[in-house]
Amino acid sequence: MFFFMFMQLFMITIIISSGSTVDKKNVLSPPFGPFDLVFKQVYNCNPTKNNKIQHNMYISHRSNSSWLLGNSTLEVPLDDTFFLEMKMALKDANGIWKENAFTHKTPKACSSFKKSMGNMWTPFIYGVGFKNTDCPILPGKYVAPGFDLSIFTNTNFPKIFIYGTYKLHMFYSRKNDIFGCLVCIMEFKRI
Repeated sequence: MFFFMFMQLFMITIIISSGSTVDKKNVLSPPFGPFDLVFKQVYNCNPTKNNKIQHNMYISHRSNSSWLLGNSTLEVPLDDTFFLEMKMALKDANGIWKENAFTHKTPKACSSFKKSMGNMWTPFIYGVGFKNTDCPILPGKYVAPGFDLSIFTNTNFPKIFIYGTYKLHMFYSRKNDIFGCLVCIMEFKRI
């Protein structure tokens, strides 16, 4: 982060001292800040593999908002014996994904995700079709009646982020075995 701030200051100094006609407002804008979150795509990252936790989700657009729909099949409880792993790839200016731009691995997958969702946990759980709001989430087949993705801004996730398009791989793992995986492509847009 310090490197980005230094580079920005360096570029501003060059532009101002040269008297260039470059749009100084865009140059002075940091590459991060408050954002609008636009969900582009959600899908199971390995649908042909027989994972014990399968989320077959997709995005539907209705009434100027994006909704998460689909179904989930859990052959095992989604509980705190799993790790929740997230790996984000960043799409560069040439449209190439730069893998592992951000990575995060946390124990107690269910409780950790519940804490991150904050007050939006209950609407999320019911929106994706699960029947109870407590951890663990029991095995079964669940159909999502729909979850409005716009309320993700009301969670405990960071309110400031680096702008750009990201591909998030979210895994449930235990002892280096993957039990489920979901991919979400989203854009953090400048407000």
